[in-house]
Amino acid sequence: MKMAFIIRKGCPRCAKVVSRITEILPDNVEKIYDREAAKFLGTKSTDLENIKADIIIAVGGDGTVLRALQLPQGPVLGINMGGLGFLSEVEIGDVEKSIYKLLRGEYKIEKTMKLKVSINGMETLECANEVVVHTSKIAKIRKFRVYVGDSFFDSTSADGIIVATPIGSTSYSFSAGGPIIFPTLEAMVVTYLAPFRSRVRPVVIPANEIVRIKLSGNEQDSVVIIDGQGEYPVDSRDEILISVSKNKAEFITFRNSFYDRMREKLIKNVVN
Repeated sequence: MKMAFIIRKGCPRCAKVVSRITEILPDNVEKIYDREAAKFLGTKSTDLENIKADIIIAVGGDGTVLRALQLPQGPVLGINMGGLGFLSEVEIGDVEKSIYKLLRGEYKIEKTMKLKVSINGMETLECANEVVVHTSKIAKIRKFRVYVGDSFFDSTSADGIIVATPIGSTSYSFSAGGPIIFPTLEAMVVTYLAPFRSRVRPVVIPANEIVRIKLSGNEQDSVVIIDGQGEYPVDSRDEILISVSKNKAEFITFRNSFYDRMREKLIKNVVN
C-alpha cells in the first residue's frame, strides 16, 4: 500500500499529526510526503503532480483537501485541523482510530463530479468545489453575461458569480444563498455574489450543459479563482467555459451517507 501525506502550508502541528500516523503504520506501507510535510519531518519530498497513492491523507482544513484533489492521484482522507472542515472526514481526536479503520479496510470511497474550466480555449486547473469569477477591485461590481450551451441565459451586475459542484454547493455558494445539492446528482449551481437586482436567484443547471461566462463593458478586470487554489486574471475580452469533467473527486469516508456529514457539519455545529 502507498500512503501519501499532504499538509497545510506552514503548519508544524499538521506535520506532528503525520509523524504520529507514520509511527503506527506497518513497515510494508510505502510513505510519500509533499514538500510541506517533508520540510518539517526532514525527509524526501514528492511534487504534488507526481503523487500517486492508494490513500492520500490531507491534514489541515478544506483548502488542504482541495489541494490534494488537484494534481495528486488517489482517494483523499481529510483530517481537520481548522474550523468547520466540511470536506474533512476526521477530527483531530479520532485520528488513530481512523487510521486503524483504514488499515482494516473499513471505509468507503465516494466519487463526486469535478468541473473542467477553460479560459479562451486554454484549460486551467480542474475544480472539485467551485469556480468563482470575482471583481479584482473592492466595491466595484461587474457586468456578467451568462450563457447555457448556445443560449443566452442572463445578464446581471454583481460582485461575482459562483459555479459550484454538488460538493461545492455546501461551501461558498451556500454562504451566498445557494441550495445544497446531493453529491450523487450530476448538476451545477450558479449563484451570484451581491447581485444588483434582488430578483436574481441561484439556478441549478444539468451536468450535460456548458456554462459560458463573459464580462461586458469597459474596465471589467476580474479574477477567476478555482477551488481557492489557482487564480487567473480576466476582462471583457475573455470567455470562461465551465463543464463537467470526465474525472472524479474521490473522498474516503467512514460515514453511512452524505446526510450524516451534513447533519454533523452544517446543522449540529452551526445551529446548536
